[in-house]
Parts: sequence; structure tokens; C-alpha cells
Amino acid sequence: MVRQVLDVDGYWKVVVLYDLNYNLLYNIVEELCHAGFTHYFIREVMIVMYSRQAKAVTCSNTSRNISIVMFNQHQSSKDYINSIVHEAEHVKQAMLYAYRVEDRGEPPAYTIGYLVSQMYHVFRYLICSCRES
Repeated sequence: MVRQVLDVDGYWKVVVLYDLNYNLLYNIVEELCHAGFTHYFIREVMIVMYSRQAKAVTCSNTSRNISIVMFNQHQSSKDYINSIVHEAEHVKQAMLYAYRVEDRGEPPAYTIGYLVSQMYHVFRYLICSCRES
């Protein structure tokens, strides 16, 4: 499991967990607890992720300006790219909602670009371990 922390200009913290390792379940749950999520919510998220019902999930706490993004292992780089862009969009949406910013124009576009480019720094090392399909 790889952990990445992004600071979006002091406005938002994003913790990204790639290739979740459920042997480190305590660390995953602790991350969600520190972000202020309830035990019931954390339990539900972990059931969805552990059962592989979701390839990835984003949990955002807009009152604390934090998002936790979790990725299960993926089978191809194409699949991973899709999930990264998808989850980055959820982070952007939470940020815009929290700061009451309309989702149009350049600021939201730059925000999604920043998030994806930062995730790419880790992602490019993970794609080597993916089986291409």
C-alpha cells in the first residue's frame, strides 16, 4: 500500500491510498477516523472496498477540508487512469462545494488538473505492476 498526501494550497488536504493492503486495515481505518468520519460510515466504506464492490472510493469531510481517496489494485493502466480521474473529480466537487465555488471556468479545471497530475507522480510507478488488458 502506498500513501500520498497532497496539500492544495493550504485549502484542502487529500490523502491517497493506492493498492489497499487489508493486512494494514488498522492504518486505513485510522486515516478515516482522523478525517472525522463516523465508525458506522467507516465500516460501510470498508465493506464496499474489501468486497471489491468498488475499485476506488473518495470520502470527503467538507467541515474539515479533507478527502481520503482509496484505490484497490487495478488490472490495467487504462483502468487505473479512469479511476484516478474519476476520484479526482469527486475531490474537486467536495472542494468547490465547501468553498461555494461554481463548477465552471478555469479554477475548477486547474484544480482537477492539479489533482490528477499529483496523483500521476505515484501512479506512474504503479502501472508497471499492472497487467495490461
